[in-house]
Amino acid sequence: MSSGTLPLRTYHRAQSLGAGTYGSVMCVYNDSGDALALKSFEADEDHDTMELGTLRELSILRILRHDNSHPNIVQMIDIQEAGEEGDCGNGNICMVMPLYKMGDLRGAINRGIILPGVEGRRQRVEIAHGLLSAVAFLHDNHIIHRDIKSDNVMITMSDEEGERIVPVLIDFSLAKFVDGENAVLPPGATHTGNVGTPTYTAPEVVAKEKYGLPSDLWSVGVVLLESLIGELAVDKDKAAARLIAEKKESLPDSPFVTLIRGLLETDADKRLTAREALDLPVFGKFGFSVPPVRIFRIDEAFSTDNDVDESENKTNINALRTINGNKKKPSSKQQKLSPRERMVKKLCNELECKNPKTEIASLVFAKQMEKLDDELDDIANTQSLLDCVVLASRFYEEDLICLEELEEDDGGYYPSFKHFDVETFRDNEIAIFSSMDYSLYIRN
Repeated sequence: MSSGTLPLRTYHRAQSLGAGTYGSVMCVYNDSGDALALKSFEADEDHDTMELGTLRELSILRILRHDNSHPNIVQMIDIQEAGEEGDCGNGNICMVMPLYKMGDLRGAINRGIILPGVEGRRQRVEIAHGLLSAVAFLHDNHIIHRDIKSDNVMITMSDEEGERIVPVLIDFSLAKFVDGENAVLPPGATHTGNVGTPTYTAPEVVAKEKYGLPSDLWSVGVVLLESLIGELAVDKDKAAARLIAEKKESLPDSPFVTLIRGLLETDADKRLTAREALDLPVFGKFGFSVPPVRIFRIDEAFSTDNDVDESENKTNINALRTINGNKKKPSSKQQKLSPRERMVKKLCNELECKNPKTEIASLVFAKQMEKLDDELDDIANTQSLLDCVVLASRFYEEDLICLEELEEDDGGYYPSFKHFDVETFRDNEIAIFSSMDYSLYIRN
């Protein structure tokens, strides 16, 4: 399934709509006069490069569009880089997305748009079904969101089958692919100081244990609990856990409460999955069915894959097969590395990279960048290959490389990076990102 082609158009600014963790949002108009939202991602305040959250969000949402889109997941409409007409404010890059005039779920709850009691029963079921459908789609494709909360669920209306509430999951700045349905992430596997927001954080994450896809379902459970009883504003993990436990136990029995309790199961192994939750009677009663499974392939989503030659494809595929557990010994022909492959391996070793995908991604980035820098492999005269490895490391490794440390090292600990310059990296970073069609995930 294709993720389509970005139109890369110009948009006309109107007014600011607010600010978030990684940038600000404003209303813009296209040439047809349609109102849209433009999210400007702020640059890192220390060295003006792109934040990791920006790279994460754009890389995943670039995939989740066109054939790979979902009605309950925000869709990237377009990308605009800084310096183009319509500038991106203090950031390096902007994303155009739909404008949700009704705002987020938290505001809808506080303003009484979500009705209390029996009157709001169907609304709550609509929200639950849409949100769980989005999470099921993400989890079917091995994507964990890690920041599901009422602030990150926008509300709109659909009149396809009578007017109903449609929740839309946004903010993928902490999202990432995991290796499988039962895969777990190590404690602190975020590149950030924390995961999500205390009120919505799963017990296993709070306890700094390994966690995986079930942590998203706990967050959904808290969101649905809020839709039933109102906002749960707590800023400490332990206080949030006590409050949620008290509220959960005090609820009278009902099909919707059964759903909430199944999602707010403290034991992640016993917690409902998204598809198990969608199969509960509460949804059938209102005519909602379990959505079909849709699986996409990243290598079918981008036109840039056609630009990688056959030998490069074979190299990357062989490497990925090894990563995925194929222990078959490669032939002597496969073992022979090109000069670039040997250099990338050396650079990854100097940066102490642990994820095999970092090396593969570096080669994929380099294949795209050689179109812009014909001296790419001469690291004495150009920084492009170094920057491919640094960007791959920042995106795929759990330990985030410090750019200032790399620049100030002067070849002591990182001899190949003796002339590394952060300002040059900043320019090459956006060049690599755009050459990869705004998604840093390995295609093969």
